[in-house]
Amino acid sequence: MNMKRLSHLFLVFLLLNSSTMLGQESNEESSSQYVTVTTLQGVKGFNFEEWKEVEQEYFEKVTSKIDLIISHEVLMSYFAPQFAEIKVINVINSWEDIMTINEMRVTLIEEAWPDEEERKAFFEKQNSFYKSKHADEIFLTSDFSKKFIPESGQNVPLTFMVKTNILADTEDDDSYDNYKRYIEEVIQKNDKILGYYPFSHFWGDDSREFIEMLVFDSFTDVELSQYESNALIAKIIPEEEDRRQFLTSLFSAIESQETMFYRNIPSLSK
Repeated sequence: MNMKRLSHLFLVFLLLNSSTMLGQESNEESSSQYVTVTTLQGVKGFNFEEWKEVEQEYFEKVTSKIDLIISHEVLMSYFAPQFAEIKVINVINSWEDIMTINEMRVTLIEEAWPDEEERKAFFEKQNSFYKSKHADEIFLTSDFSKKFIPESGQNVPLTFMVKTNILADTEDDDSYDNYKRYIEEVIQKNDKILGYYPFSHFWGDDSREFIEMLVFDSFTDVELSQYESNALIAKIIPEEEDRRQFLTSLFSAIESQETMFYRNIPSLSK
């Protein structure tokens, strides 16, 4: 079985051994959905079309048939060397669904490749496209999302801006209220930003991580969105000094930030 699939099963095993903590967090965040993020490293020089054909077969025979997976995206680095980093992102309604999905995945794999030798050959080929290095994380969705539903038959890759924020230990008293205001008055009203998805840490390396994923039609729209955001801020806070204080307060909650760009594979989207 592919390391990517095994990693999900191993992740569930680890989390089941932290059931007390997870139970508490699940109750507190019952309205949130879970976002699983698997980060993979592609080997150098592999054939994109061969990779896509294999992943397309897996998607159609397994992932697309699991209704409990609410959303599924495969993102590839926009600027880094091709296949340097691949992110597989799933949105799932509940913690119970995560465990059920893993059981369904095993069943669907056995149904799709009933012959053991053929199954082994398929996953060996799939594994050949990836390095052994990978990482798994789980996040929780936020109420402040700007949801984007692509048109049926969308076959042009979208651009994803992923901001990995490390939250500060202390922040301005008004920073949270200013963040809510920024989402309502800027992100939601910015036509160039198709979607906005903030994720808070649930399980992974750093509990301070706060992810913001923004979706654009193209990379050109990323730059254009900055001009539109600036205009929207100037409209709601016309005084320059007030704007400066607002932004200072807003960003006081962030200790550091890393921004990466990706494009999706439309045929592997759900």
